[in-house]
Amino acid sequence: MVSAVAESGAVGHIVKFPTVGLTGHIRDGVDITRLGNGWRIPMATMIAPAAYLRDVAGDAVATLALPGTVLMGERSASIRKAKAGDVVTLRDHKFRKRDFVIAAIVPNDFVDYGDLFITTESAVVLGDMRIARVTITNIPSVKGVLSALAARGFVINDSLRLRTSWDRANPDGTLGSSSIKKLLGEFAFRPTGGSGIQIETAWLYRNISFSHRFTSIGLRNNCHKAVIGAIQSALNEVKAAGLAQKINLQNSNSYGGCYVARYNRLSSKFGTPSRHAYGMALDINTTTNAQGAVPQLDCRVVRIFRKWGFAWGGNFWPTDGMHFEYVGEPRDQIGYPSRYCPNKVVVPPTTVPIFGTTTTTTSTTSSTSSTTTSSTTTSVPVTSTT
Repeated sequence: MVSAVAESGAVGHIVKFPTVGLTGHIRDGVDITRLGNGWRIPMATMIAPAAYLRDVAGDAVATLALPGTVLMGERSASIRKAKAGDVVTLRDHKFRKRDFVIAAIVPNDFVDYGDLFITTESAVVLGDMRIARVTITNIPSVKGVLSALAARGFVINDSLRLRTSWDRANPDGTLGSSSIKKLLGEFAFRPTGGSGIQIETAWLYRNISFSHRFTSIGLRNNCHKAVIGAIQSALNEVKAAGLAQKINLQNSNSYGGCYVARYNRLSSKFGTPSRHAYGMALDINTTTNAQGAVPQLDCRVVRIFRKWGFAWGGNFWPTDGMHFEYVGEPRDQIGYPSRYCPNKVVVPPTTVPIFGTTTTTTSTTSSTSSTTTSSTTTSVPVTSTT
């Protein structure tokens, strides 16, 4: 794909998004964080070539990303009170220690609203990881890029998705990792075998309401305390609208729910904790809304949950129609051409930028990836479904 992009006159960059375990944070030789016994803090990490960073952030930022360094997003840095010059201990694919110096604290979009950015060259020591997407910069024309891709057999369809910097806001877009941590708290975890993980007890009992019983519609779930009010408000409105029968209580209470301590089902060896591990995602009607299938939920229920601050998994890639994920803001008035259950509001026109050397677009090479985004390249001064 990268060579096909080059034929159009644009530049393609291979981008990866592992979740890397952090087990140490040192300042001036003194431990701020030190975890043992297999515990680690999940750090959503963007890995891309130095040339990509130069294209999107400019020379001032790119020159900071030297071998053995990381860039940390502002939100992630605020969570752990990190500063440039601190040393973080990350774990590679065999859980061996790898120390990196924080070269700079950067705007959140530089880390795709995750935690860290590491150049491809520096990330070699972490081991192999799955390609998440190809991001394209220096685009002469979109038509030229698409034509070059098609000539090599890359056709935009259900298995190859295209996202651009001028896309409209998506009501079913989810929060980046650092935003979730800021909203719901950050935890440490360790694997327990298979897809299971163990989450630190202190975080669980501070944040998860176990066996919570909702009123109006009788769901029983273990959910994050910060999310319970929004779920209750959505259920109240579902009942008031005469739609209570659209939620299968027997199924949802047996197989659905909020909190489950496991990895995301689409994770590779660098395991990403599921959004269910935060207790922020609610599954209902699981039998008729299996992952990858055409969603069967009543769209009126979907729009009510969007109103109360949830993104819906029916438009994830692959689809996950049982899944509602907390985003903390109303999403029912966002006009967007959703494939399933679009909001009943006007879709605003799209403004396509004038092309030259300052525009990027993104596509993925994985039929299982659900995070493909794009951005217009800018030079910004130094200061991430289920």
